[in-house]
Amino acid sequence: MSIFQKIFSYLGIGLIIFLLARTGIFAVHYQNFSSLSTSEVLLGFFYGLRFDLASLLVFSGIPLLLMALPFRWCTSQWWHVPLSILVFFVFVLEGTLLIGDVIYFGYVKRHLTNELLFLGKDIKHLVSEAAANPGYLSVWFGMVFSGLFYWLRLSKVKVRRVRMHWLKFIIFFVFAVIAGRGGVGMKPLAIVHAYSSGSSSFGNLVLNGVFSASHSSLSAPVERLSISNAQILNTLKLPADFWQKPFPLVQKNVPKSGESNNLIVLFVESLTPRYVDSFGGNDYKITPNLDRLTKAGWKFNRFFSHGQRSIEGAQSVLTGMPTVLGLPTIANMSANYSKIAALAEQQGTSTIFVNSTLRESFLAQAIAGSTGFSEYYGKEDMPLLLDYLPEEKNRNLGWDYETLMFSLEKIKNRKTPFMAFISLSTDHTPFPKLTAPFNRYPHHATEEGGYLNSLHYTDWAIGEFMNKANKEPWFDKTIFVITADHVLAHFQKGDFLERFRIPLIFYAPSLLKPKIIETVTSQLDLMPTFVEFMGLDTQYTALGTSLLQEQESEALVREGSLLGIITDRAYLKHSLMRRMEYGNLVDNVSDSYYDELEARLLAWDRVAYDLTRQNRWAPNN
Repeated sequence: MSIFQKIFSYLGIGLIIFLLARTGIFAVHYQNFSSLSTSEVLLGFFYGLRFDLASLLVFSGIPLLLMALPFRWCTSQWWHVPLSILVFFVFVLEGTLLIGDVIYFGYVKRHLTNELLFLGKDIKHLVSEAAANPGYLSVWFGMVFSGLFYWLRLSKVKVRRVRMHWLKFIIFFVFAVIAGRGGVGMKPLAIVHAYSSGSSSFGNLVLNGVFSASHSSLSAPVERLSISNAQILNTLKLPADFWQKPFPLVQKNVPKSGESNNLIVLFVESLTPRYVDSFGGNDYKITPNLDRLTKAGWKFNRFFSHGQRSIEGAQSVLTGMPTVLGLPTIANMSANYSKIAALAEQQGTSTIFVNSTLRESFLAQAIAGSTGFSEYYGKEDMPLLLDYLPEEKNRNLGWDYETLMFSLEKIKNRKTPFMAFISLSTDHTPFPKLTAPFNRYPHHATEEGGYLNSLHYTDWAIGEFMNKANKEPWFDKTIFVITADHVLAHFQKGDFLERFRIPLIFYAPSLLKPKIIETVTSQLDLMPTFVEFMGLDTQYTALGTSLLQEQESEALVREGSLLGIITDRAYLKHSLMRRMEYGNLVDNVSDSYYDELEARLLAWDRVAYDLTRQNRWAPNN
């Protein structure tokens, strides 16, 4: 066997791994590709080879090139066997990522993006997720050890020298470079190229999890349609001097009175309308406290998360800033942005961030600090109050009841106005096994019964918190906001709106009379609302508008590497190069209306992208 035969044998094995992953996604999640014809499916598998080769050679190209060096000693086993083993473990890592992508695709209907940046910094959570899926873990170990056995046998096959080795090496080098960048075009292959057909289903079939995760994690430049500044002004009806201002989106809040209110935000993991009877009407009967608060407060029927991950929800709610394709989130953001807690502290309002998980989980501590919270607490700071099952009591994701009782102790004696942001994560996978009365449904760490039991527990904990808060002297001057970081994607249908619609409740019986709001709004509107609720006399930048003011029915959302816009009439999804999917929510929606939606979505994206990249989003506060 020549060295090039061995190298292409390795590449063939790698392509088989990617083919199996693509076949797995297609077979397991067939409903997401049911709109494709047989010829389109076959074409998707063929086009996917380009992305697979690029993924293989970007990470294994260097050891393969070293194996192919045209020197006599490079045919020795001491040289190519270690390099072969290195290639094997690269394939193991990529194969592991592809297995995770097959599983993850079922949750959020898209491939992995830069989730790895956050999970890689939270090893304990990764371990707990793996322990909750022992079947997958066993299959993985079996495949790795079996593969290593056969790979070692292949790597030890002696190789012979070849004629014209230098020429063949140069040809292979050119092949590796071209395939690694995805072609000979001016620009290397990017995620947007998978969606060039205009079909999101076809694009998802073409893509693989390694390519999408690696490119998103590296914040690769994102190709955008060309739009002039004048077009943006006209589309969004912005003032003529918009681009000349140093910070064009800065808003000024002038309190209507000298009074200020306290604010408590309950940021509930994966709180989903379907399971809250007052929003979904499905009669699960596990959220009596949330249903009671909904009836007595402001209920937002068409409120949407900005994204599908906690970091996207936290960024939107705490800063009013969208997550922009091609730019990092606030976890790695160098540009200035408005920070709700910092603004509150400047006005004499004390701030506290309480997180049910370990302090450093999901970058929560860093996010709390970067947005200006003066106090931060995590699971390590809270004593256990209830008698949980021995195998569950020390779970890293913590307990909502303990978190809420701890928060109450921290805020109950405050003399100044305060803002408390309380992140509740008991409803995060793996779901804990609970005792009566929170075991109405069959328990499973990753299935719907486990979530329903956890949500029942969280609802009870919120009820206990509200009952105790009601007895505090500050209660009548406090506005409670209850919402989610994102929807629970695990058990939802494929409907685009269902992937983003989340509950929003404002509760303040002495300040707000009950009402139902049907305007389409999103998490980007919450930061301006918080500023107005607390009566802050300040400037800030946000893409949204206070929910206390009249506004257009519009929500901007992000689905992995795609963006979307939702109104009360229709929705549209876009790759920033072409329209991907759209649909009407009422009758008689004209084609021109979809053109208008597309123009507004692209214009707002360009505004956010340009101002952030130029560090003109907000002044340094």
